[in-house]
This record gives sequence, C-alpha cells and structure tokens, in this order.
Amino acid sequence: MMKIKRALLSVSDKNHIIELAQVLSEHGVELISSGGTRKVLEEGGFKVTPIEEVTGNPEAFGGRMKTLSFQVSSALLFRRNHTEDEQQAKELEIDPIDLVVCNLYPFAQTAKSGAKLDALVENIDIGGPTMVRAAAKNFDAVTVLTDPSQYSSFMSSLNEGKGAISLSLRQKFALEAFQHTAAYDAMICETLAPQFEEEVSFFHGDLKAKDTQVTRYGENPHQKGFVVTRAHQKKRVRLSEVRPLQGKALSYNNYLDADACWRANSDFHQCDPKSHWVTVVKHSNPCGAASGANQLEALKLAWEGDSISAFGSIICFNKGVDRDCAQFLTERFVEVVMAPSFTQEALEIFSQKKNLRLIEMEPETEKFDDLMVRTIDGGYVVQEEDNGVEDEVKNVVGEHPSLKNETLIQFGLKVTKHLKSNAISLVHEKEGKLQLIGAGMGNPNRLISLQQAVAKAKENGLNDLGNCLLISDAFFPFRDNIDEAAKHGVKAIVQPGGSIKDKEVIAACEEQGLAMAFTGMRHFRH
Repeated sequence: MMKIKRALLSVSDKNHIIELAQVLSEHGVELISSGGTRKVLEEGGFKVTPIEEVTGNPEAFGGRMKTLSFQVSSALLFRRNHTEDEQQAKELEIDPIDLVVCNLYPFAQTAKSGAKLDALVENIDIGGPTMVRAAAKNFDAVTVLTDPSQYSSFMSSLNEGKGAISLSLRQKFALEAFQHTAAYDAMICETLAPQFEEEVSFFHGDLKAKDTQVTRYGENPHQKGFVVTRAHQKKRVRLSEVRPLQGKALSYNNYLDADACWRANSDFHQCDPKSHWVTVVKHSNPCGAASGANQLEALKLAWEGDSISAFGSIICFNKGVDRDCAQFLTERFVEVVMAPSFTQEALEIFSQKKNLRLIEMEPETEKFDDLMVRTIDGGYVVQEEDNGVEDEVKNVVGEHPSLKNETLIQFGLKVTKHLKSNAISLVHEKEGKLQLIGAGMGNPNRLISLQQAVAKAKENGLNDLGNCLLISDAFFPFRDNIDEAAKHGVKAIVQPGGSIKDKEVIAACEEQGLAMAFTGMRHFRH
C-alpha cells in the first residue's frame, strides 16, 4: 500500500472533482492545482497550493506553460525507496507527488464541432499527457486517474486503505492512463493528417479535408482511405465520428463491416427491443444472427451460425456487454465489438487483446435516414436506405408451422435483407430463440446461394431442415431452386414472388410437398 500525501489535480472534465477533493482532504492530502481546476476547488472551499509554488514559475504563454517543469516531472518520476533517487530529490528540494488527476484538453469535442485548425492546435494537450505518462510510468509509487468514472472505485479503495492505495489498483489505473494517452494521440493524428495533406472531394459539392479523417488505408493497403462526416440532425453518436475505446484505428473495411453489422442488429432490435440480439458480420454479410435470453446466449447462438466465418469478424450487441460475453470472445479472434456499453469487468478482460477495437453505439430505433452513395464513372448513384416493411406475407401453396410464425418470418426477412444478393437464408426458432443457421449470398446464380446456405446449415450439424424457413431476397425465376430445396429436406419458403414463372414455381412446390408464401417486396443489396 502507498500512502497519498500530495495530489496534483488538473482536469478539463470537472465532473465529480469536488467529491474527489473532499475525500482527499478528509485524508489530509495536500491539493495542488492550476488554472480553472484550482478556481473550482477554491470556490468549493478547499485550500489549494498553486502550481506556481511547486514549479517556481508563473503560468505563461496564454496557459501553454503551467505544469511542464523539472519540479513536477521530478516529483512524479523519482523512485521511492531508491537510495540515490531519494538523496538526489532531497538535494534538489523535490517533494513527491503521489497522485495525478488529469483528463486532457477536449480535443475530440473540438474536432467534432468543426473547429478550424487554430482551435484544434490550441486543444492539443502537452502538459497533461506528460504528467499522466510520468505518473503511469512510476506506478510503483504514484497513482494516476484519467477519467471521472474511476473516481468512485478510487475513493472506496482510499477509504478502505485509510489513505493508501494498493499496487494492483495503481497498475490498473496506469494501464488505463497509457490507453488514454495513446487514443488521444491517435485521435490527433487522424484529425490533423487530412488538414496537412490532401483534400477530398465528395458528393454534393466539395467537402474539404477538415470534414474527413484518414483511415489506416483503403480497401487494400496500397489505397488511401478517408471517412467523411456530414451534418446530422439526430444527436446520437455516428459511426463516422466514433472513437474506439481501445485498439488500433479502424480501417476502411472495418468501417464498412461495422456499419453493416450495426444496421442489421438495429433492424432486429427494432422488431423486438426487449430481446437480446447479436449479429456477426464478415465481409459486410451477416454470417451469424440470433436472439437469446441474455447477451451471452444470443452471442453463442449467433457464433454457432457460422463459427468458421466468424473468425476475424465484427460483432454487434443491442444490449451492454458483460464479463461473460467478454470472456467468450477473448478465446476467439474478432476485429471489432460494438455495443451500447461495456461493464468495467468486460473492459478489463478485453484490455488483454490490444488490437481489438471496442465501439460504443446504441442501436438505431427509428428508420435509417442516410442516403446510400456509390461512385460510378463521372458521378454517383444515390438512393435511400432499404426501410421497406412487408404489408402482408401471403401463403400461396401448402401449409407449414413456420409460415404462421410471424416473428420468425420477420427475423428471416431482416437477415436476408442484409445479405448481398443473390441472397438465401435459412432460419429457425428453437425454444423461443431465433437463429440464422445457414446463408448463401453474392453469387450470380441464386441456385448456388441456396446450395451454400444448405451446406452451411449441415456444416453446423443441422441435417434435418424440415423445421426451418428458407428466405429468398428476390423471386425464383425457375423451379430448379424448389427442386434443390426439396432435395435437402426444406419444407417452407418465403420469397417476394412476381416472376413470370410464379405458376411453375408454385406447381413445383405442390409436386414436392413444400409450403410457400409471397411477400411482394424484393430486398436486393448489391
């Protein structure tokens, strides 16, 4: 345990700083501070040592120089219980600082506001990261806090330790501090790179580089990539603006896959917000999707939908991720995990996987309002997102329990809508849980997609397909799909209908003993 006697507080986010100062004061801790933080503390009735008394120098250059000093860095870095360091600190009249409370200048908020370069530069913190890294490096003796969310556990531990903090907790906070400064520097690089390099033209006028951030590369390493953020009326955080809680920067492909995963899972969430939904996406296609009694059950069922393709995938949850889900995923390789929130236990487990990106995003609860933009030679093709909902699912031949299961049908239609055309999915309901059990997509021939979906279901151990539902994103132009489905034991099909061969396809169902329903709505996703 290490007793805390002197603390340096310098924060841009002043939430709960008064409560923290109160607990520190109760344990006789000397408070050192500067600028706005000092003012808040003094107005709160606390006795504060001005930073100038520690550094021996005044604040200068419009506040650019406050904490940067030999005295402050030495007070943090010299090794306690080290004979030479202790002696040198005494000779230099350096008194130890045992706690640093510092969150950095709000660069991210400044960047999101569309601020110009001058404002961005002024919000690059220099003294803060220096203090944070010095304190984190000397975790044997110094505690560092970088976020108000840490205050509660720190104060509880300080009270339990009667003014002292354990080594294990200091190590935990040190690791979080290094993650904090790493993410901060990465954010600065991503924001400034377009400012200093080239401009990017985009749909509806030229949006200059200030509206973009650079991805690590494009679809392939030899291509440049950018993310362009446009103005939004909705106030929620958008994927183009989000910063991972941990891990390396998102690539161009990561953004596309993350968007596909989030959109699909949002669709499921809108069908039943109370249920737990998990979607697994690989190369922009759902390869796993399921509901469950809790997030872990939904995760396991989604993973089982295609455990091979799930390797290196992106996973989206519609509810918070807890320790059990994190533990399940640490044993598997995934690129990105998206969820509305992560428990502290989950974050600690995920921190063991340094490259794993964690993104906090709520599911969309309304219709998607984005325009879908793709380039063609000389311009763009633009369309609305596919928010279409089937007014009626009409049984046209045969009978099957799955065709009376509205929940299963809607789940299947949503899954298939998010697969690349030609798309075929196989879904089923088991003990009240919905699951994608096989999918085929992106083929020029729909028959191949159907064969792939069946093969995947059987690979997953489902040899009896009689209780599942086969969904097609577009009509069957020939009866060969019906014959192929029947050959593998499929008994129920949902498709849009509308082909000139509909009568032939219906006749094939009657001949093969299959039930089929038409929706009247196609869901191509090229």
